[in-house]
Amino acid sequence: MFGPQYIFETRGTRTLRYTRNAFILLFTFFFIYLICGYFFVLFSANENDRSQQRFFKDSPDLIVIFTGQSGRIPYGMSLAKKFDQSNIFITGVYEKNSVQTLLAPLELEDKIDHNLLEIDYYARNTVENCISTLRYLREKKGFKNILVISHDYHIPRIKTIFHSIMADDDHFELFYSGVSSDYTDWKNLKILYTEVYKYIRTYAFLMIWDTSEYSL
Repeated sequence: MFGPQYIFETRGTRTLRYTRNAFILLFTFFFIYLICGYFFVLFSANENDRSQQRFFKDSPDLIVIFTGQSGRIPYGMSLAKKFDQSNIFITGVYEKNSVQTLLAPLELEDKIDHNLLEIDYYARNTVENCISTLRYLREKKGFKNILVISHDYHIPRIKTIFHSIMADDDHFELFYSGVSSDYTDWKNLKILYTEVYKYIRTYAFLMIWDTSEYSL
């Protein structure tokens, strides 16, 4: 594509060809990213539908909230109220926060049973969020139907990680619900494109990662 095309190609023609080919590559890359982002959003919408159908009449045994972006905790708490408060596990909490500081801005301190809410300070990224959640589920052993909360663009990566590290004897089922993002906002579109890169990077990491050490 970038090699010489003609024996007597001029410098101007070669520069024009390089520019054209670079533009084609850039456009192709952008288009692939656009398609991947679209499938991420579509995938999350399908997971939302699946969780709504599953919990149409029943409540999840546990709601797991992945921190990292604003809006996830309020969304998870709204679902907890809808389900007459399932147990709640919030993973990836900043070390200076507590149950009280998390609930105070939401004005839910008197509406949420603190005995049904636990927080995890260990996780600092999505892989660690998943590991902390699995360890919690394996220790508690009583939860069967789990609803995982994050943003819509984040759901594909979370599900891929869980699929990679869950063991055959993990007798619980995971469902997912994502906070909807407004993709007419350039900031959210940029986050979606970044998430495509993070997904590819995480998938490559999972291909070579020995997850046996996380089997309890």
